[in-house]
Amino acid sequence: MRTYLRACLGVGLMLGCRAPRSSPPAEPAPADALQLFEKAAGTRVRFPDGGEILAETAATPQSRETGLMFRTRLDAEAGMLFFFAEDRALQFWMKNTFVELDMVFLGADRRITVIHEHVPSSRPDTPESAVARRSGTGRYVLELPAGGARRRKLKVGDRLEFEDPAPKK
Repeated sequence: MRTYLRACLGVGLMLGCRAPRSSPPAEPAPADALQLFEKAAGTRVRFPDGGEILAETAATPQSRETGLMFRTRLDAEAGMLFFFAEDRALQFWMKNTFVELDMVFLGADRRITVIHEHVPSSRPDTPESAVARRSGTGRYVLELPAGGARRRKLKVGDRLEFEDPAPKK
């Protein structure tokens, strides 16, 4: 039953997948299955150059905390879009983030406020004092593979297009 539930949540939740009527009540979905669904859903992000990516979303406290941790690679056309309830001062801590990233902070109007390029990766044995931290003001943060912001010719003031799935606090 647990395998069936994971398959439903990870792949078919949007299609209305549910357990057969003869099954006992479904147990709560494991956090990893919910996180897989959130990543699979994604958000289309359109850049000023006309290109777009399907970015994984981080709209819950747990997914924002985990972000892109423990990834060993990130495709050139990939990314993660973090959603917050309002514009505010944000700081990202890159503990256990194994790939270099570009971080693009965006205000509620979806205009870029800050770009941090080539934010260094870290490892489990990286001393706390050496773990990269990056700050900015915004409601959204888009993480791209290192070099992605330059490849897209992004600059402060540019507006990105995407739908906000009503962030959860």
